Amino acid sequence: MPTQTEAIIEALEELGGVRTITEIKSWVTNKYGENWKDFSTVIADMVPKRLGGNNSAQIQEKYRVLERVEKGRYRLLNEVKETNTSQTMKHIFIELAKRNNEIKTLSSHKPNWITKVDQSGIYVETEASRQKQERGESSERGAHIQFDYMLIAWEEFTNKRVAIANDFVQTRGRTSFLMAFFAKLPFVEVVQKNGATAIALKEFKTDELPSIKFYRVVDYLNEIIEGIHDPENMRGDIEQARMMASARQDLRLLKVLKDQNKKNVDLIKKYKEDVNRNDIFKEQILKVEFFTITLILLDLLRDLSTKEKKHALLEISMLIVRNSQGDNLMLESVAVKRTNNVINWLQEVHLIDESYVPIFPKGVGYQVFPSNVEQIHEEEEVHLPSRELVNHMYQYITGKGFYYEKDEVTNLYLSLKTKPFVIISGISGTGKTKIVQWFAESVGATERNGQLTIIPVRPDWSDGSDLLGYVDIKGDFKEGPLTKILVNAIENPNRPYFVLLDEMNLARVEHYFSDLLSVMESRKWENGKLMTSPVLDEKTLENEIYLPSNVYIIGTVNMDETTYPFSKKVLDRANTIEFNRVKLDYLRFLTDTEEIDSVTIHNEAFETKYLHLKDVYTQQAKLVEDVTEEIVKINEALQMIAAHVGYRVRDEICFYMAYNEKGNLLSYNDALDRCILQKILPRISGSDTRVDRVLKGLYKVFTNKELTDVKSVTDDDIALAKYPKSTEKVVEMMRRLDEDGFTSFWIGS
Repeated sequence: MPTQTEAIIEALEELGGVRTITEIKSWVTNKYGENWKDFSTVIADMVPKRLGGNNSAQIQEKYRVLERVEKGRYRLLNEVKETNTSQTMKHIFIELAKRNNEIKTLSSHKPNWITKVDQSGIYVETEASRQKQERGESSERGAHIQFDYMLIAWEEFTNKRVAIANDFVQTRGRTSFLMAFFAKLPFVEVVQKNGATAIALKEFKTDELPSIKFYRVVDYLNEIIEGIHDPENMRGDIEQARMMASARQDLRLLKVLKDQNKKNVDLIKKYKEDVNRNDIFKEQILKVEFFTITLILLDLLRDLSTKEKKHALLEISMLIVRNSQGDNLMLESVAVKRTNNVINWLQEVHLIDESYVPIFPKGVGYQVFPSNVEQIHEEEEVHLPSRELVNHMYQYITGKGFYYEKDEVTNLYLSLKTKPFVIISGISGTGKTKIVQWFAESVGATERNGQLTIIPVRPDWSDGSDLLGYVDIKGDFKEGPLTKILVNAIENPNRPYFVLLDEMNLARVEHYFSDLLSVMESRKWENGKLMTSPVLDEKTLENEIYLPSNVYIIGTVNMDETTYPFSKKVLDRANTIEFNRVKLDYLRFLTDTEEIDSVTIHNEAFETKYLHLKDVYTQQAKLVEDVTEEIVKINEALQMIAAHVGYRVRDEICFYMAYNEKGNLLSYNDALDRCILQKILPRISGSDTRVDRVLKGLYKVFTNKELTDVKSVTDDDIALAKYPKSTEKVVEMMRRLDEDGFTSFWIGS
């Protein structure tokens, strides 16, 4: 039996927030009986003297932990909560360290071995520390990292919520290890922030936690099945409507109800037919990430009392759960209720026992290993045919309130599948960056999960180390913004990874990007797998890093006095897509489309199948011959200024056309028109009469008409051309040449 003061503290820990004397007394009495009569005096005496507490009271200082908010209303002091949180995290750190003998740093993947764990801290050894001892430079084989030090780092991290190495100011010396250690927690993830590796607190909304007790949800579902209630049309008094709204929300959480509260017919049918209906709920609960995080935490906390476990869950939920609007973290009063519901649900479906110890079902959702706790439940990648995939991406993008033509989305998809390097040009504000973001997000690639990374290019970048990293004077590798992305992509070959180099030509692309361009051309098949020469070899890193087939690089560019032009070496290796079309008066798309969910797509949808022309020719010989015949005609016009294309451009145009034909996406002429515009015309620039003759020669190829005066070209001439987009660009370039005495593909971009 606790003392009265201990019971009061327990009551406030359980109830949370600001509470009246009556509420505190009621809780204590319900749990421990009517052993104490006077609560008002005792509670008043538990306020510290510095905050106006009773000087004459005989209450020990350690129990003076209450703060009077207003007359008759009290709460626990913040420092008590902070101490409790520190104790919670210390316990989690101890258990996590016991289960992880080796922690690899996030960037260089260098191992840190945890050799001992005690109540004061953990003992860590590295290759460098072991070598120092062997050389007699140090008497210690490793370092002792105290938990107090780790808690300071934890506070620095949680204050930022998304933290890179430089955010750890007070604990800078151990940043690499601490970030990697924290990343082992189930509610922390590795992300990219401004091109640098970062760790972030996962975030949820209150809607992702159960709002009512489990039995109420079951009752409501059974009443839906019996026809008593229609989830799409709620009826009843206010209290009943409130309960049903909560039950509906929880059924949506479990995917028993879909959007607009429509029934998931297949799942409900399965539920009705199953002898043990709880198994259906168990299966659905294990698909909800917050529940699975809770199970891992409870496994780490298994040695604590149920009270301590519940308090730990409460503290962590208040750290990672926001309100339904997402603007503020969850209030303590809400957190108490939701945490109790989480525990209730897990107990009802027998995923935890009466002591809150997890009961992991075999082969479902989680496995516990001696050295680690690992989440193995993961959303599976979906395979979609090209046409269906493009339709999905287009609907997703337009549903976000951005207007792009479907052919533009199709073209971006085909360009990336042809070669994993695309340049997007256009005037500022036309949505160059946004189309890449929504394109990637539509297939499950986001900045949060690390599958989309935006890297702002700096004007002072001068070589590959700015992007890939370098070895410093101490011999340590300092990663570049691209390094971690490549490592993650290699480890997750089924997922596409998109890299957006923002304002790519602020620095000379040939200088900082040349290594990657060369590696890109080294692609070859090895045992059915696409491989390249190493981007970083074993001399630089412990493990060799190459350019995997699931990394797609897109550069956005502006062409003005602050940027650099592209050489033919770069243009040969990319599809150059223009976004200069602006239709400010077209607003119908804002109301005609509705948002759809993203889908986690398998990388197979984007991965190239062709590396050499022979790969295509054996399957589509006539296509290759027809395309080649057209390129030969274009080359004849280009030779005058030495802008004619070589084998690489011819081959990649054939790849594009083959993917297009196989997916039945664009018409033959529309697809070839895009290829000419993107792969050939960017090569043309100049100021003399030869350029004029080349452009007129191309006009003839595209329209089958001779041109004497560019001013005579009409909109109909362009619309009726065999390749209208390329014709329009050629006419624009001729007009620029006529008016300014110089022309380029990029003028006007």
